[in-house]
Amino acid sequence: MKRLYTVSDKVHGHGQLQFAWQKGMGNYLATSGANSALNILDRHGELVDQSSLAGTCVSLDWDKDGDTLAAINDRNNQIYLWDSNTMKGDTIDAGVRDNLSFLLWAKEAYMLAIGTTKGTLVLYNHQLSRKIPVLGKHGRKITCGAWSSGNLLALGGEDKVITVSNIDGDTVRQTSVRDVASNIRFSEMKMDERSGMGENTVRY
Repeated sequence: MKRLYTVSDKVHGHGQLQFAWQKGMGNYLATSGANSALNILDRHGELVDQSSLAGTCVSLDWDKDGDTLAAINDRNNQIYLWDSNTMKGDTIDAGVRDNLSFLLWAKEAYMLAIGTTKGTLVLYNHQLSRKIPVLGKHGRKITCGAWSSGNLLALGGEDKVITVSNIDGDTVRQTSVRDVASNIRFSEMKMDERSGMGENTVRY
């Protein structure tokens, strides 16, 4: 493993750090820390863009092609979108009053899932600029989630419930668990010789 560069804590401030490499091309690294600055660095560690969020970044993620970075903060319901082609950012309203707690782009679609501190799910279709709010998806804060390759969305919350929804936000499975989920992922489990392989299992 070869070290490319080091980013000093002076860039972010002391505290929790959010970061994500651009998917696909991997030309950019997005970072944000306690000082609420959203930084875009190139592969040489040079700062190519910087924006100020309204609060501390709680989640950020690149879409499946690495074209669009999405970021949310702990102070409001705004979603910051940064376009890697134009190198410009824009802010959109999530369409709900709650503060935001989670976001994740789908693996196979230009769909962004956003969770709130009150348990609401918002699905944002970036191509159509259309938002689908799903009230009461969880009883409390949405803490984590994962998309499957078949566009199913698993979410965990402080209500100790895991939900699995389709790309329209309809719940197809729901189960209670013993503890609050902090990490969820889909995996493959072959049930028998006749069953096809696929992401048919949710692990947390």
